[in-house]
Amino acid sequence: MELKQMKYFKTIVEEGTITQAARVLHISQPPLSMQLKAIEEELDTILIERGHRHITLTPAGHLFYRRCNQMLNLYEQTSKWMYLERNILS
Repeated sequence: MELKQMKYFKTIVEEGTITQAARVLHISQPPLSMQLKAIEEELDTILIERGHRHITLTPAGHLFYRRCNQMLNLYEQTSKWMYLERNILS
């Protein structure tokens, strides 16, 4: 799984619809839906119940959302740390 996929999932959850998430991410809706399906297939579980007007997270979806936030935050902190280290040591 890639960080990009985690960012996509996080955006879907926060925007409440795949269509709105696609707008925010500046991609079309079908590829975003395919990415969500790929994540679910890789994890072998349903993360989101799709409705006409909004999505609902499954229990596994709630857990995965929390983990995505943790991993994306850790990646961001590590990137900032590495940037500072490079500049201090230069």
